[in-house]
Amino acid sequence: MIMRPKNRSSNCTSCAFTLLEVILSMAILAMLAASVYAITSSSISAARTAMDQQLVLRRLDAFLRVTRDALLNLPGQGTVSLEIGKGKGGEAEPRLILGKVQGLFGMPSLGGASLMLAAKARSDGTRTICMVRIPTRLSDREMEAALNAPGVPLLPKVRKPHWSFFQGSEWKEEWPNGSPRPQLVRLQLEIDEVPDPIEAIFYVPPVAAPQAAPPGTQTPQATASPTPPPGS
Repeated sequence: MIMRPKNRSSNCTSCAFTLLEVILSMAILAMLAASVYAITSSSISAARTAMDQQLVLRRLDAFLRVTRDALLNLPGQGTVSLEIGKGKGGEAEPRLILGKVQGLFGMPSLGGASLMLAAKARSDGTRTICMVRIPTRLSDREMEAALNAPGVPLLPKVRKPHWSFFQGSEWKEEWPNGSPRPQLVRLQLEIDEVPDPIEAIFYVPPVAAPQAAPPGTQTPQATASPTPPPGS
């Protein structure tokens, strides 16, 4: 009996992949890799955005907390005023000035100097609220240098900062130097990472009036002791 050899070429052809099947497989793998990359990239971007927003909220909370503590602990001789100055670029710069202060913003010894919260302009169009110490008894040139000092940055990337003051029954936009203490101080601003505008209201304790003596009482006066006669 004679055995005929099998047709190996036909079997190999039926078992191998065609060029079209390889191309389709590679296309499917590329699409899967692209979708996985897009999902991973969006997840990383969302996590980074959330972290940035949390950092901004922490900075905002810390700034509002120290500002509230500073106004609550304003000494009896301390004053509050608002000045609209000019920054280095000539732009209007709102400046909240706390005068004759001591032990505010973590600075135990200020020697009756003033502290200024200035909204200094940035190159990207936003502002940074900075704390600047203004010593007493400065010349005009020294005062100008102190007002334009960079200070300590407290809250960056702020837009449209606006201070207002409540006295009596209305809010006032201006509060020049020499004005009495306001009852409330309001700060309104915007931050890019926070969707809604921010409004913070701070309470300012009034100056305690001196207590009057009860009626019918006399203020004791110092009397000179009688001089003994000579020879006594």
